[in-house]
Amino acid sequence: MAEKRKGRPLRPGSLIAVPTPASPLLNLEHLEIGFAWLEEQGFRVRLTKHANNGESFRAGPPELRAKDLNDAFTDTHVDAICPLAGGHSAPQVLPYLDYELIAADPKPFVAFSELTVLHAALLGKAGLVTFYGPMVSALGLFPEVTRRSWLRALTTTEPLGIVDPEGPPARTIVPGGAEGELVGGTLSLVDTLLGTPFEFDTRGKILLLEDVDEEPPRVDRFLTHLRNAGKLQECAAIWLGDFKRCVPRAQSPLWEGHNPTVEELIDELIAPLGIPAMHGLRIGHGSEVMTVPLGVRARLDADAGRLEILEPALAS
Repeated sequence: MAEKRKGRPLRPGSLIAVPTPASPLLNLEHLEIGFAWLEEQGFRVRLTKHANNGESFRAGPPELRAKDLNDAFTDTHVDAICPLAGGHSAPQVLPYLDYELIAADPKPFVAFSELTVLHAALLGKAGLVTFYGPMVSALGLFPEVTRRSWLRALTTTEPLGIVDPEGPPARTIVPGGAEGELVGGTLSLVDTLLGTPFEFDTRGKILLLEDVDEEPPRVDRFLTHLRNAGKLQECAAIWLGDFKRCVPRAQSPLWEGHNPTVEELIDELIAPLGIPAMHGLRIGHGSEVMTVPLGVRARLDADAGRLEILEPALAS
């Protein structure tokens, strides 16, 4: 694991670079709305040179997508990086990133979903503390509670404290508490990284997992793969977030007997590990979601259904 590095908080006039490391965004109205909201907060916003190019599900060749990220981290005028959107094909850029250059000039990076792979690579190879939260295309569309969380996470040098204090507590899966570095993201992408140089180190960590539009049999596959690889057993604690629309598809074949829900699968696969675990809080692919830092120490209290960020995520 690389030495931990943190960017500086956003201030009025800060410049946010906006790349597309995965797929291009087709709805340009969402781009305009996101830019407008960020500018209303006093920030400057700029698309990177090759942003939103390409066709189909790839926003251009991986070398150019990676170059935009490398250039944004080394550009002395850029203060933070928030991609336009997620999509597909983000793992293609990982071998082309210059992790030494990124570590030499740490900056806040905020994204989620497909870009879970970037969180893993930036933390593991550059030691960069990053932020798991909405990207530019969603910021202007999401409700105030989401935007308020995003803004606070990117502008404060104090520990963020209790995550989602206004929301209902998470459901206890295994009682108990633990402290550790918070890592993880979208389950299917955490699973995808296994066997690569970029996979998450889960030893002694609090592992966050959430997902969207995955049928229960696929959630079963991903969790079982992580368990078979020993990744879940190594954790200090496990935090299951929102599994939005992770229900059986109407067109899928129906098996005889009871079809387990994601909640039932979580209980079946996670509870026997005996590790403090909970399911809930507003994190993931919903519209009301919290922005949380990855790579900082946190405390999970499964009995209370709460997670507390203990360490500042930004340099003072």
